[in-house]
Amino acid sequence: MFLDHGFATAQPRPMVDVYDPMRLLLIPMVTALVAAVCLVIAFIAAGVGLISDLFILLAVVALLFTAWTALRHVLGGRERNIERRDSGSAQPGP
Repeated sequence: MFLDHGFATAQPRPMVDVYDPMRLLLIPMVTALVAAVCLVIAFIAAGVGLISDLFILLAVVALLFTAWTALRHVLGGRERNIERRDSGSAQPGP
């Protein structure tokens, strides 16, 4: 099928022009859309990784706080027991 331009040409043009400017613009638009989709997916993956890292950090902080509280209780309890033992013993008054 050939286009009829309304005037005589030496060679008739085919219906699909490979060098049509609109066709040449289609390839960069498709690649730009693919790049945009890949960028969005990369940002989503980075966000998931960031959220995961924040929860890991929160868990580590909670474990450190628990360990610090337990050590403070154990070490502080020993000091309190020593003080209690010393205050309960019979000491001569002044």
